[in-house]
Formats: sequence, C-alpha cells, structure tokens
Amino acid sequence: MAAVLLLFAVILLMKVVGLIVLSLADRPPTPLPYLDPCLAPLLDLPVTAPADPERALLADLRSGRISRHDYRTAMAALAASEARAHPLQTPAGPDS
Repeated sequence: MAAVLLLFAVILLMKVVGLIVLSLADRPPTPLPYLDPCLAPLLDLPVTAPADPERALLADLRSGRISRHDYRTAMAALAASEARAHPLQTPAGPDS
C-alpha cells in the first residue's frame, strides 16, 4: 500500500512540475522596464530611452503642469505632425 501511495505522489508531483514548466514556457519574454546603463554599451543599446512626447504630455497632465485643454491641443498638434510625416496609406479599391 505504501508503494502505491508513493507512486501516486510521484506521478502527481511530475504532473504539477510539468504544468508549471509548460505555463512558464508559453509566456513571451518580458522586456526590461528600463535600459540598464551597464549593459547598454555591451548590447549596442542607447543608454537612455528615447523621449516619447505622448508620455511626456501625459506625465505633465497627471502632475497638473498643464490643463486638459492644453493636453488636448498638444495631442492634436502631435497627431497632425505625425499624419504629415507618416500619411495613412489605403489600398486602392472600387470606392477610391
């Protein structure tokens, strides 16, 4: 009887370990939340992250440095400049 219980415990442990390994293997690798200044030169990465104007505007809005109206105006100007730099390409269809 003890051998059956031991066998059952080993099989159960193998299933649990297998499920944990499979769940970890299915996850995509998570990027670092910041660029490591020590590893950046070794990996040919920039030492600092490039400035994101949308994040900067959102940080200014959250901190109260700009109003909601100023935020919307700045985002509209940013969207217009991006639309000029990268125009939307639509496929030619029967309606165009």
